[in-house]
Parts: sequence; C-alpha cells; structure tokens
Amino acid sequence: MRPAPQHAPWIDRLAAEYVLGTLRGRARVRFARWRGASPLVDEYIQRWEKQLARWALRQRPVTPPPALLAKIQQRLSLATPAPVRWAAGLALIALCASLLLYGPAMRTVPPDRLAVINNSAGAMQWRVELYVQRDRLVVRSPQLAAKPADRDYELWALPPGEAAVSLGVMPVRGELARVLSPAQRRALALSTQVAVSVEPLGGSPTGHTTGPVIFVVPLVAAG
Repeated sequence: MRPAPQHAPWIDRLAAEYVLGTLRGRARVRFARWRGASPLVDEYIQRWEKQLARWALRQRPVTPPPALLAKIQQRLSLATPAPVRWAAGLALIALCASLLLYGPAMRTVPPDRLAVINNSAGAMQWRVELYVQRDRLVVRSPQLAAKPADRDYELWALPPGEAAVSLGVMPVRGELARVLSPAQRRALALSTQVAVSVEPLGGSPTGHTTGPVIFVVPLVAAG
C-alpha cells in the first residue's frame, strides 16, 4: 500500500515512536508490517534510526546510575563487565538496537539503474534511481524546480516502439519514493531513456503526455 502525500507527517511521527520504542503492542506490529510493504515507510524509519544514532554520539559524557544501566543492558541482552561512560553507552545501545532490530533495512542498497536530469544551467535538477529488486523508484531533487503555475512535472518511461508509461509526478524539491506497478516495471525494463513533460497539476489526466516534453535522458546502469 502506498501512503498518500498528506499522510507524511503522521507516518513520520509513527516512525519516530517506532524507532524510540514507544510504539508498542498491536500498533507496533501493524507498523512493522506496513514497513515491509512500503519502501516509503521504511525510509522514514531509516531516517529516524540514523538521526538517533547521530544524536547519541553528540551527547556529553556522564556516568549513568548503575541500576539504570543494568536495566538497559538487560533489556538489550548486553553484558558490560566494566563501567562505561554514558555517551559511549548510549551510542552503543542506540547502534546495537538499530542493528538488532532494523539491521537489514539500514544497509545501504545502491540503485540498479539511474538517470540524471540537469537544468538549463547544467546543474542537477533530478536524480532518478531505480531499485529493481525492491520494485521501487526514488526521485531526488536537490534544488527547487521552477515550473509554470498550475502545472506539474511528470516522469515517463520510454519503452522502444511503445507508448510512454507514466512514472508519476516529480517532486519540486526533496525526495519522493514510490512502489512500481507491474506495467511500470515492465516499461522500465525495456527502456533506455526516461522523459519529463509539463502536465496539469496532479499529472496527465489521459495517461499520455499532454504538455511539452522538456527532457529526454538516458537511463543507465548505476556504477
């Protein structure tokens, strides 16, 4: 299931509670299942895991109360024979918890194929990343994309000899991830190029390009 854009703040809050451990019981189980079905939810969780680890490493060292440290170690099945400083202990706990609970999802997986779209000044406007094994497409926009009023940019796969297949509306800035449909996966498997067109807000109403095509770029193997 692909979350709607308006649900992003709610997903972000749940992801924070999930990583911190305050989301419990059935709610935690349901969110974990949603994570497995949605790369977007998985990305929100990974962001919080990394943020927590960075925060832990920045904390000022203090000596923890022995009883509290013993409870934390017991909960995480850790055994520390010698006293540890609190910052080091907190960092170790955060990292161990992330690795034990979320390790597989935290491993960085490089894209299989990618396309880089530069603006008229030669600066990168979008980076399109295709993750074949995860049936996922990620579009990253490092800078604000100027576009006509009441219009959106839409990405298209260009399978040779066939009609272009929509891959969704492009982000104006930031990052957007989506799960690919079977038709999109097939079109991308055949395509060596992708295109960007200018469409009405929300994307083409017809399933075909209706506005001008402003970019056509290669889709190449990553690395």
